[in-house]
Amino acid sequence: MPNLFKNFFVTSYFKLYLFLIFFFSILFLSQKFLYPTDWTTSEWLINYQSGFVRRGLSGEFLLKLHQLSEVPIRFIVFYFEIFILIIFLSLIYFFFHNIYLNEFLIFLFFCPVFLIYPLAENEVLVRKEYLLISIYIFYLILILNNNNFLYLVILLFLPMMNLIWDGMNFYIYFFLFSFFFKKNLKNKQIIYFLFSFLPYLISLYFVIIAKSDPAELQRMCISINEPCYGAMFFLDKYLPFNFEFISSRFKIEYFIRHLLLIIICFGPILAFSYFDDLKLKISNYIVKKPLLKLNLILILSIFIFMTIGFDWGRWINIGYSLSILTLFFLIKNNNINLEKNHLSISFKNFSLKYYKVFYSIFFIYIFTWNMKAIMTDDIGSIPYYRIFTKSLKIIGSYI
Repeated sequence: MPNLFKNFFVTSYFKLYLFLIFFFSILFLSQKFLYPTDWTTSEWLINYQSGFVRRGLSGEFLLKLHQLSEVPIRFIVFYFEIFILIIFLSLIYFFFHNIYLNEFLIFLFFCPVFLIYPLAENEVLVRKEYLLISIYIFYLILILNNNNFLYLVILLFLPMMNLIWDGMNFYIYFFLFSFFFKKNLKNKQIIYFLFSFLPYLISLYFVIIAKSDPAELQRMCISINEPCYGAMFFLDKYLPFNFEFISSRFKIEYFIRHLLLIIICFGPILAFSYFDDLKLKISNYIVKKPLLKLNLILILSIFIFMTIGFDWGRWINIGYSLSILTLFFLIKNNNINLEKNHLSISFKNFSLKYYKVFYSIFFIYIFTWNMKAIMTDDIGSIPYYRIFTKSLKIIGSYI
């Protein structure tokens, strides 16, 4: 295996890779945030000016910044997105920078459904899940360093995140799963951990009972001096409406397409976890193949999410990101030994014996396809090329 891949995270190429992601993200956001009906901007601007609503905490914060600074509200959103992006990519760097890749992990990290995906599919660029993933990375770093501040992450950050984006509830079990791999875990710590979820459960109660009506939404939109659009339209809708909205547009070909994408994305992780001897011990209980079970629960969560939301690609991207981060966490935490994993060994042997075929497959897997955000969209192609050409057009428009 070339040293460039093996040592990627400890070379300047990793910094360059993240810088390019940052640069292209800012470039695309600069064209996106002023678009009159941009869905991402509308989601960030949901606020409490008409009373408590789901997902309103971030918008209330941004609105206060707008009132204090008198900077136009959309520019406040743009600057805030840049701030989140810096935090997200910084955490990615600190989490990965001391890991060595092998023949199997390069497929997972460079998969077009991971870091590069929002650039290929700008509709998901710096959405609210960036905050969730950033919180999770920070949480994993604290566990790795045996830092008790992780309880405050659960106590403070999770309820705040729930008030910013309630979609996080489909992925909350990742925080439970990773905690039980904390080194020298004691029963007293488990009790502290479970009690730290009380504020999150209280926030969940308020999210569930939150109700909105068209008049309230109109007052919320007046507060930002814009008509309601995008995500704001769905605040007064309930699950039956969401089910009907998806079912009325559903086609079996959409499901088959995304089922294939789920297999392509999660197949390697499921196979890896099936052939690994990882065990999870909780007090006197032992859970066999916990990583496999985690990812099966994740896939089930994605399917459930797909019945109430049409951003099918987005749900896959979020789930894949959390799954990959968890896998690398277990490697960093010495819970998984890559040298003993049967699938990892098979990848290594195949790359040594058929290295031309191996890197041809790698090239095809990484560079030739990408997933779209919406359930009705077809599979995209050659994402890096399209990112580059789109960037040139935007730069040309500024010259």
